[in-house]
Amino acid sequence: MKTSTMRVWVIVATMALCVHSASAKGFETIHEVLRHFQVAFVERANTSSLLLGALEGLTQKAPGCEVVLKGSPELFLLRAGKKRISISRGSLRDIPELEKAISKAASFALKYGEAKSKRQLEHAIVRQMVAHCGDKWSVFLESKLYLELLDDGTKEVGSTGMLVEPWKDGLRVLDVLEQTSAFKAGIKPGMVVDFIDGHPADKLNELEALALMRGAVGKKIKVVLEGKSYVLTLAKEPKRNLSVTPMKGGLAHVRIFNFRQGTGRRLKAVMKKLEQHFEGKLKGIILDLRANPGGLVTEGTEVAGLFLPKGPVVRIVSKKHTRVEQETNPGPGAYMKLPLVLMVDHRSASVSEIVTMALRDYKRARIVGTKTLGKGTVQVILELMDGSALKLSTG
Repeated sequence: MKTSTMRVWVIVATMALCVHSASAKGFETIHEVLRHFQVAFVERANTSSLLLGALEGLTQKAPGCEVVLKGSPELFLLRAGKKRISISRGSLRDIPELEKAISKAASFALKYGEAKSKRQLEHAIVRQMVAHCGDKWSVFLESKLYLELLDDGTKEVGSTGMLVEPWKDGLRVLDVLEQTSAFKAGIKPGMVVDFIDGHPADKLNELEALALMRGAVGKKIKVVLEGKSYVLTLAKEPKRNLSVTPMKGGLAHVRIFNFRQGTGRRLKAVMKKLEQHFEGKLKGIILDLRANPGGLVTEGTEVAGLFLPKGPVVRIVSKKHTRVEQETNPGPGAYMKLPLVLMVDHRSASVSEIVTMALRDYKRARIVGTKTLGKGTVQVILELMDGSALKLSTG
């Protein structure tokens, strides 16, 4: 989900990081990520959970280290051979205290725990720390994979057309775009993912999976789903995000695939063409948001506004209610009285859910389908100083 102030996909982190000299000499990425949790994370960060994640990541890249509980569940013992340090979970009252504890453990792992690379160790700590933050939409992304997601318009980027979502201890297919290689291969939503380009799905978050399935047009990617292998050729994704089917009786089916920039403008044009097609006798619209993963809040507001009276559509509240952004329909929509049926399913997410709720709250549409995904938070992509990135829920 993206707000009106988030028109670009990448946001460079500038929120008072205050990287002091101690952090500059120590673990800058850990400091930077923890600072974002302190300043911007929409929830109150659970320091105990973040520590558990950090220690889990540490042992992945420092095989000589072992974490055990000693005496009380509040005390962790980190040992490597005869060397050992203890960390009291009960003493972690705030983020600065947590940073001291994690930095202490990371320094120990580098010195005694067979960790081969400070960068790899830091990234493993951060990745698992974010995975344990309690918000499934917040994820960490390595710089190499992060670059695959950037699209500055200077190169042709291809994809498999397959979108995935977290599922139990791994991933499953959320949606498959029509006429893409995944669609042509017969891959269906709901299929469980085993491997993507050689990487076990249970070791990937959804952004890492998406990055692995993007690259130069023509490149081939091997994926394994439910024990069956598929070789998919990366191709440019279809540009359309609207489809229109006139029906009998003055009705029309309008499907919106996502809420990228220009969606509201395109829907207005479609509605005018439908009026011309039916010679001014347009009787109703079936608005289909099934499998729509969302996009720009401003576009969702514009789409909903076509069918709503003047008034608020959605409010986005930041951490501790320090900032509130409200998207409002500036005037009565041109189709405020047109009968409307809205179709959704479990893949309808984010901005699709904003549109759905607005139309429901104003009693403007009959909603049919299944329960939607339930994504009620706003994420921003924060580029970190070492080139990696953090997708964090901030509203």
